[in-house]
Amino acid sequence: MVAVFRLHNGAIRAVSAVCPHAGGPIADGLIDDDVVICPLHQHIFDLATGCSKTGQPPLRVYDVRVDDDGDLIVHTGALEAR
Repeated sequence: MVAVFRLHNGAIRAVSAVCPHAGGPIADGLIDDDVVICPLHQHIFDLATGCSKTGQPPLRVYDVRVDDDGDLIVHTGALEAR
């Protein structure tokens, strides 16, 4: 499962949809310009890298874009946390 977010600046980010800490629904988390906060235990993850800012294992990060027809394309080959 993948959680996709469109940020205020128009950028699109895609990360694994399940928090590695306790399986929280990342798609239901709060986001700002560069992080998502898991709704279960408030662990914070960088949306560009997947790295945790609170000491948890990283989320997987997926390459995502909108094609010329306006379709959202998510590459399922996960990028490693940077």
